[in-house]
Amino acid sequence: MNTACVRVRHLSKRFLVLKQQRTTFRVLRALVMRQALKRELWALRDLSFDVSEGEKLALVGKNGSGKTTLLRVLTGIYERSAGDLRIVGEPKALFKFWIGQNADLSVVDNIYLFGAVHGMGRDFLTPRLEEILDDAGIQATRFSPLRDLSLGQRQRLALAVFFQTPADFMIFDESLAYVDQGFARRCEAFFQSVADSPRTIIMTSHDHEFLRRHCRRALWLDEGAIRRDGPAAEVIDAYASWTDDDAKKARERESA
Repeated sequence: MNTACVRVRHLSKRFLVLKQQRTTFRVLRALVMRQALKRELWALRDLSFDVSEGEKLALVGKNGSGKTTLLRVLTGIYERSAGDLRIVGEPKALFKFWIGQNADLSVVDNIYLFGAVHGMGRDFLTPRLEEILDDAGIQATRFSPLRDLSLGQRQRLALAVFFQTPADFMIFDESLAYVDQGFARRCEAFFQSVADSPRTIIMTSHDHEFLRRHCRRALWLDEGAIRRDGPAAEVIDAYASWTDDDAKKARERESA
């Protein structure tokens, strides 16, 4: 039986958000009347689950369901508000691909910069430089400032570098959205290469077919709580059916 590399028990995350738009008058009135300017928003509610070493886990749920918040708690970006969390090792996460890039530096310099952000040093990256440039399809622009590249090229560069990480635990948060068809094949090759490896991967994506191919288990989050946990195909089918029904009801309300 595989060892759990993530153990979550009754985990919750709370944010304080403004009740209404802040103005000087409302701030003064709140101070005088001792009223709260903010209210509680529970983004995650009482989550309990384990992730085994080597597991490939998909997170599904509509926007605002808590997926990104959960991943940020797992990576230490957010502190949990309640509950227990134990993680073995240090997960490497790719959220927004432009975080860790500098538009004023050259493509090559950005490879080293982006790699350093994700724990890869110059000695590690230098022998892999040509492979990264080939994967990203930007060999001819290696000395150009990053600002000269399109957003698609910058995304390919970020992924090509991130795919080199030797980390045993990787997190992808909608990181593969909008990649072009050519690089999509590179992404498929990467996930196929780690399918039976001991590497642990947690990913979110609105591409359900991609999740079916590369994840064996899925968690469905709904309003910050786990609605379903099980085999990826079953959970994704249930979620897709629910969203279809929800969309149908919305159309019926609009036409009523």
